Amino acid sequence: MTAALPLDQLASFLSREIAGAPAGTVAVLAGHYAIFTTGADAIDALEGAGTGAADAPRDFLAFTRLTWAAACDAVARHRSERARLMVLVDDVLGVRPALADRGAAERLGAELVARYFTRTPALPPYHARVAASRGLSDGDVLRRDETRWIFSERELRAALVTHVHRELRSPGDHAAVLCESADSATITVSHPEHGAYCLVHSGHTNCAGGYVELLAEAHRRGVRTLVAMVPMRCLAPVSVGTAIARELYELNDFKVVNVAIGDPETGAPAVVARG
Repeated sequence: MTAALPLDQLASFLSREIAGAPAGTVAVLAGHYAIFTTGADAIDALEGAGTGAADAPRDFLAFTRLTWAAACDAVARHRSERARLMVLVDDVLGVRPALADRGAAERLGAELVARYFTRTPALPPYHARVAASRGLSDGDVLRRDETRWIFSERELRAALVTHVHRELRSPGDHAAVLCESADSATITVSHPEHGAYCLVHSGHTNCAGGYVELLAEAHRRGVRTLVAMVPMRCLAPVSVGTAIARELYELNDFKVVNVAIGDPETGAPAVVARG
């Protein structure tokens, strides 16, 4: 079920979702951003300076700023509900070292991402400044762990691949929906709505796979209502990931509300999809 949502009503929509759920069970995925590099250190470009800033899509930066501000407003307005913020970084697509050797490029990319996280153990400066201006503190953020706050799309994708391989080789209720090709190059998952979906190819998964793992991670942390703001171009894989997650994990009593937002500068309404 989907519905249109005017962008100027985003903060009030988030407030209603937070207020309508039991206290302490809600998380809002907001301020999703990307890091970029052309071979030098990876940056988020949210401050508008540094090598790689020219590679940052303007609409994505506007999406990050809009969703983070709206979420901080809503969480601050409903402090008694103890909703928490989640931040996800796309550390895959924008980290593409210009090397002819693919293996070397992947190793350098991983190193650049690791260096970024070493410099950014908590929120990025932009996110921290906006949160502080609303009076939010450390306890208002659902952290990845004690060493780092930000969730990594690269890590979530890798974790999903590990989980799927484990399910294939272990008897269980969910293993039957998975099928590995004869050459082990691909793994598909069967879903009554989406059919046979290729979840793993040559040891890697895609945006949908990473989202599956994100939902599972939120559920493991006690989240029972996740309101996730995602770029409009990600709505299809996010919807698939939401459906598949329920096939692979025991996500009991888990409500997912995906809010897809296009280029904020166009003023086009968001699309709300409840999964």
